[in-house]
Amino acid sequence: MTKEAKIMFGIGGICFVAIVIMAIGVKSNRETLVGDILKKPSVHMTGSISARVTLVEFGDYQCPACASADPIVKQIIDAQKSNPDFNFMFKHFPLSQHKNAEIAAEAAEASGAQGKYWEMSSLLYEKQSEWAESSNSIDLFMAYAQSLGLDTGRFKDEVESSKYSDIIRSDLSDGLSLGVNSTPTFYLNGNQVTSLSSFEDLKSKVDSALAN
Repeated sequence: MTKEAKIMFGIGGICFVAIVIMAIGVKSNRETLVGDILKKPSVHMTGSISARVTLVEFGDYQCPACASADPIVKQIIDAQKSNPDFNFMFKHFPLSQHKNAEIAAEAAEASGAQGKYWEMSSLLYEKQSEWAESSNSIDLFMAYAQSLGLDTGRFKDEVESSKYSDIIRSDLSDGLSLGVNSTPTFYLNGNQVTSLSSFEDLKSKVDSALAN
């Protein structure tokens, strides 16, 4: 090997090592970003931020896929409700193409302010076909609020004034930082869940995480 070839080989080796180090650094930074975002306490979570296993959902109340996934999620929450090692977090991710998604998130938040967040969340998914394309969704949300025994005057004022927009925007920003572009998107202990076909499917993933 000539002297020039040895020099070029050495330079190539140095460049390769530098690329590997940069790749590791990028991966580390990405993992740190994901961890920081997903470990932030959510306004709406079922357990403790210190739980060993955390399932995070970025969801949109007007999304049909989210409505389909909701019964599965509720089964998981119910199955783990007495387990201090499990925590479920919901984060708002209203998609721009869904005209009533953001006001629905406001309705959920306004209900949460009166202690009925999860109840309204369930109603929004169950009755999605009623309000999704409505030009006057607030009237339907008012009816749901009344059925839950809420102070409907307070509820309406808060929804129409977008009182909880900061919470919704913060969740949306977190999702965008992670690269979320569709709903529902789930993360289990920081790893994106790429498929969710059934309760059994999600339960096996959660059980596996709890076993580790």
